[in-house]
Amino acid sequence: MIHVLRKTTGRISQFLGDALAGRASDRQHLLVAWGLVAGAAWLMGSLAGAPAWPALTLAGVYLVVVLAAVCAIDARYGIIPDSLVLALAVGGVLQTSIPGQGELLQRGFEALVLFLASGLPFSAAYRWVRGHDGLGLGDVKFATAGVLWIGIEGVPVMLLLAVFSAVASLLILKAEGHELSAKQAISFGPHLAIGLWLAWVAGPLSFGF
Repeated sequence: MIHVLRKTTGRISQFLGDALAGRASDRQHLLVAWGLVAGAAWLMGSLAGAPAWPALTLAGVYLVVVLAAVCAIDARYGIIPDSLVLALAVGGVLQTSIPGQGELLQRGFEALVLFLASGLPFSAAYRWVRGHDGLGLGDVKFATAGVLWIGIEGVPVMLLLAVFSAVASLLILKAEGHELSAKQAISFGPHLAIGLWLAWVAGPLSFGF
């Protein structure tokens, strides 16, 4: 267990270091890495003196660490481990106990609805429009677990930010001389992660904390 945590911590450090510094290995994730940092600064600055700040701070630290791990692993290996999806889901369940963060039963129902919708119709629609599969099961499971954090109402914001981040990554790759095609494959996990992070950070602030 300690070995796994140490390895994951090393991957997170390397990913953030390379991406924040704009090194070639992770330059396309520049916006993702800085978005994680900016979201953390925004949350910490906005929660000062708020009644629920200890619980929200703890939840925020937990979430950003899990999301950073998702970014680091998916960016390198193209997969979102089930263990991280489970960690994301467990954290989402626990944070529903914080005032103003949604009811557990409602969030669970919304997550089920999203899973059924994205796992079948959305994937089929993507295949029909693009002519190939593009929405991986790992992305679907990640988004489903994410609903436990932001609710179904936060999904449009998460997806909009994810698409914007993905387009920015493609533009960076294009500017570096990479040949891109209509079927260009990129790891979507980091972009979903930044979308979820910023959507969740904006949530507590909307409650007047």
